[in-house]
Amino acid sequence: MPAAAVYNQDHGHVTGQALSTEDAAQLELQRQAIRACLDRYIPESQPVAILQFPFDFNVGNHMMWVAAMDYLKQRNASIAYTAHGLNFDLQEMMRAVGDGVILFSGGVTVSRLWPRHAEIKRIVAEACPNNRLVSLPSTMLFVDDEDRLEARTIFGNHRDVVLLARDPVSAASARSVFPDNVRVETVHDSALLLLQQQRLSAPEHDVIWLARDDIEGVGSSAPSGVEVFDWTHHDPAGMRVMFPGRFFSRVRKLAPALRSIANRQIAGSYDRFSRYMLASGNHRLDTGKVLVTDRMHPHILCTLRSQHSVLLPDRFGKNRAVYEYTSQNHSTVHWADTHEEALEIARSIARRAPI
Repeated sequence: MPAAAVYNQDHGHVTGQALSTEDAAQLELQRQAIRACLDRYIPESQPVAILQFPFDFNVGNHMMWVAAMDYLKQRNASIAYTAHGLNFDLQEMMRAVGDGVILFSGGVTVSRLWPRHAEIKRIVAEACPNNRLVSLPSTMLFVDDEDRLEARTIFGNHRDVVLLARDPVSAASARSVFPDNVRVETVHDSALLLLQQQRLSAPEHDVIWLARDDIEGVGSSAPSGVEVFDWTHHDPAGMRVMFPGRFFSRVRKLAPALRSIANRQIAGSYDRFSRYMLASGNHRLDTGKVLVTDRMHPHILCTLRSQHSVLLPDRFGKNRAVYEYTSQNHSTVHWADTHEEALEIARSIARRAPI
């Protein structure tokens, strides 16, 4: 039962297409599952540390961060400490969080693809044996047997580690690698906790193509004749939003008496930056009717906007696993194995899409 697009002429913007009844119901079921899972491991009204803030311009990472912040606020959790990979201070985190839960942001965070994530987990697990450690929904993929052997030792003998895998393939992979003291549970990607997002302008193109160019991409070029971009570009305005967080990171390090104030200011600055990046991602998606992408989170953002997307494979199978577990249940998400198939699907949808 699809809903038509709504054009708000009085306020000069497009409020977008509402989720269909079926898609809204499916999304709510997935959100309930994520909240129930997080509730099991994150006590209400207790201090938490949340690590590995995405000090980058990858909108998908910031979608997960905003979703985590919103959840923690609803959970009435006190964010005692937060940091990214370059300003992380183990002793300060331990002092700030006490016996609270330590959270790690989601993504691809236990392999050598993004080694700093695994390194911080290893440091924290060794130093904090009495804190619960929770890795938020992630893809658990490993490059080779050497990577698996190295990952197996990340958490050592820590007795309270929870790895949340965002698809069953990842969960099986994690269970085959990590020892029995590490709990693994499957749950949908946390970005689905975000509220429905709105289109703020009419599209300029029928098809837009968001193509990754990092280690997870397949390396082939998008076809000609479509608008091609990525959403990890440097943003000077975004860096200005981050200035308070950078300033208070120095205060936290140099002025021990002001650490509690600095921690609050840093958390607030990171939150504002991530929301800025989320708005930037929405703006990029506004430019097209239909999105084709080999990145995972853009198609989730499209789902929250009731915007059609075509998802392509990535190098390691992450996209297909998430599609089969989560996304194929949404009417606006379509799978394509090749660029040619993706373009054909996208153009067909664009011809009949309401906006």
